[in-house]
Amino acid sequence: MKHRLSQILSRLARTKPGFTERTVLSLLPVGAPLWVFLQPGQESVRWFLMMVMALIVLLFIAVAFLLPITLRLTQGRQKKKPQVPAPAAAPELPPPDPLLDTVESASVEVADEDLAATQPGLRSIRAEREPETLPASGPRPAHIGWQIAGLSDTGLRRELNEDSMLMWETDMPCGLYVVADGMGGHDAGEVASRLTINAIQQHFTQHPPTDAAVSDEWLTEAVTTANEMVLANQGDRTQERKMGSTLVMALVANGQAHIANVGDSRAYRLSQAGIEQISVDHSLVERLVQIGQLTREEARTHKQKNVIYSTIGDKEDMDVGFYHIALQPGDRLLLCSDGLSGMLTDDEILAISRSQPDPAAACRSLIEAAKRAGGHDNITAIIVQMDGG
Repeated sequence: MKHRLSQILSRLARTKPGFTERTVLSLLPVGAPLWVFLQPGQESVRWFLMMVMALIVLLFIAVAFLLPITLRLTQGRQKKKPQVPAPAAAPELPPPDPLLDTVESASVEVADEDLAATQPGLRSIRAEREPETLPASGPRPAHIGWQIAGLSDTGLRRELNEDSMLMWETDMPCGLYVVADGMGGHDAGEVASRLTINAIQQHFTQHPPTDAAVSDEWLTEAVTTANEMVLANQGDRTQERKMGSTLVMALVANGQAHIANVGDSRAYRLSQAGIEQISVDHSLVERLVQIGQLTREEARTHKQKNVIYSTIGDKEDMDVGFYHIALQPGDRLLLCSDGLSGMLTDDEILAISRSQPDPAAACRSLIEAAKRAGGHDNITAIIVQMDGG
């Protein structure tokens, strides 16, 4: 082999003057393997090496071309996998507002069906049986120039009815009407609302107004009595577990309504001219409306609409609103919890009221409409309808 290689190199050197034997030998690292393939008797080695090279080429093709295609196909299948729907969650009650752990809308209590509105006494009814709406109205004595009806319903979302209402009339030519919306949970709201109306009734009995001109001072004393009674019964409840109640009350005498409110239970006057909200809520959204940061419509659906800053039983000092209005023949005074006003717009309340001449039927229609709108809370309504008109 060395002899033949020497002959080849000598021949190249003679035919190619630029090629020396050293130059050709410098190519051996590259040329030697190829030269080996051409040698006789090396077929088996040559075919083996060719097969190895072919496999290397095929492997390169697989890596260079097939792998990217495989990756693309795999990614495409993953994208087309159907999304497994999340298991449907069970319906939940609306979560309590984070800023209002102890201030929730309260449930309502309803008067027994056999309680006539003319019978003096406390019209505070506990909804211990199936939720229903019951009127508390009846024939009127000659010295009372108005009709009344009071209705209440637990609503569709609450288990307890924590609201209370009071319709109190005596031989005096006046009437006292109260809606209290309790809060606190674990039946504390029911206790707070009942304590509130009991205290108001007690104040009326022990200190009846001496004339038709009921003063803010008399109303203040009534509200203060209720506040002190609830505070005295807080026991060892922590701030987070305190019971409390909203309040809207009206003392009606000689065609006048003398109104006080704490919280977001409301008083409306409904007349031929339309509907007018008399009381002003002690709520966060009401303040935002007053300073122009929210519209009335935005306030109705605001997530903090239930946050109130003044309640019966929270602290000694509280905000109280006082209002004195004239009631004309045919006018209606509506007292209600936010289970009604929070579900129906003012226009809806007015339209339903006008569709029902009888105050008890009007109360029932209002409550049924609030339930159709969602019934998220307990619902209480008292209507005082002036004769005539």
